[in-house]
Amino acid sequence: MSSETGLRSRIIHAFSWTLSGHLITQAIRLFSNLIMTRLLMPEMFGIMAIANIIIIGLAMFSDLGLKQNIIQSQRGRDPHFLNTIWVVQIIRGFFLSSFCLLAAYILAYVNNVGLIDNSSVYASKLLPEVLVILSLSPLIQGFESTKIATENRGLQLKRIVKLELIAQLCGLVFMLVWVSYDRSIWALVYGALVAGLTKVFMGHIYLPGRKNKFEWDKKAFDEIFHFGKWMFLSSILGFLINQGDKLLLGGVMSSTSFGLYSIAALLFSSLQVLVSKVISSVVFPALGEINRISPDKIKEKYYKLRLPIDIFCLFIAGFLFKSGGTLVDLLYDDRYSDSGFMLQILSLVLIVIRFGVAGQFYLVMGKPKIMSILMLSRLIFMVILVPVGYQLDGDIGAVWGLAAAYFPGLILTFFYKIQYGLMDIKKELYVIPVFIIGLVFGMIFD
Repeated sequence: MSSETGLRSRIIHAFSWTLSGHLITQAIRLFSNLIMTRLLMPEMFGIMAIANIIIIGLAMFSDLGLKQNIIQSQRGRDPHFLNTIWVVQIIRGFFLSSFCLLAAYILAYVNNVGLIDNSSVYASKLLPEVLVILSLSPLIQGFESTKIATENRGLQLKRIVKLELIAQLCGLVFMLVWVSYDRSIWALVYGALVAGLTKVFMGHIYLPGRKNKFEWDKKAFDEIFHFGKWMFLSSILGFLINQGDKLLLGGVMSSTSFGLYSIAALLFSSLQVLVSKVISSVVFPALGEINRISPDKIKEKYYKLRLPIDIFCLFIAGFLFKSGGTLVDLLYDDRYSDSGFMLQILSLVLIVIRFGVAGQFYLVMGKPKIMSILMLSRLIFMVILVPVGYQLDGDIGAVWGLAAAYFPGLILTFFYKIQYGLMDIKKELYVIPVFIIGLVFGMIFD
């Protein structure tokens, strides 16, 4: 079997496992959400969303791209290199846990002195308490095995998907048992911790390969730091873009309105996460290998890898833009009906995020600076358009501003694609009708 045929087979295999795993994950997540929204108050989901944003933000503001380094580095299978990454990861986990505790203290303090509007979700007395318990999450994740990243490097995702599903199910079972005795936010909090702990434990005992041990290799650290300094900036911008909606909206919406938005964002993120997973877990390692063995074919392969992502994103964008409200009405009771229109607006973002494949190309080519520029432009428009939208039309206007912020950056995206010989206007245009097809199916479903 040729290297190209073998790669194609591994890409198909990795894609099928990523897709099936994500569908099962989202089915479990939706099942859990449908139960919890009937047992818990909407504001609890808003509080949990903000707590998760703070933890994710701390993590991304200190991200050195450790997993990406393993995937793209020539030393990605060297045990000395992997063990050094593991040690760095653990140290980072301790720091993140400490900063999370500090964030909880600061929130409690500013609430006590009345610096936060009482109608804001940030004013919740529960939020600092939730953060204290969730500070264990980055500490636990710091001990995650590097075998997960090495499996991803080789596009061997079957075991990773199984591991993640087991972790999710353990967290769900624990959460359901808890809520049967106590209908409080703590079911969500401790369920998340159990899922994280299960994933770390299973990563060490279930995946093949050498076990991690405490080891330090200065040359390995120098390589990690050199790559990581670029990923550090990209991660900060990525967090501000991906979580900026909640940071901005959480400051202007009431707890109830923000809870409704969090439901729409939850449904939308199930799609966004799928696209991101395929791009990061399948496309990125595939482009890296193509660049190593057949760099002259990378443009051709880029469009072949992007085609199924384009079709999926454009079809679902059209479908949800027409029928998102009906879908929410089918899944949730009348209290959550406003989430439907928010979902319809958010669906338009799928038209843009499919171009994330180009970002992986720039990373493979050693041009992470371009990723940072693209992210920065999106962030600038988000900061401008979300407040403007809120002033014009309240909560709904803010969501429109959020969706609109994704589109101006396409000008830069096309500019860089042309500059690096990655642009084929015919291939960019012939997928557009898929959006119209999605609208038609949405009209039928509506």
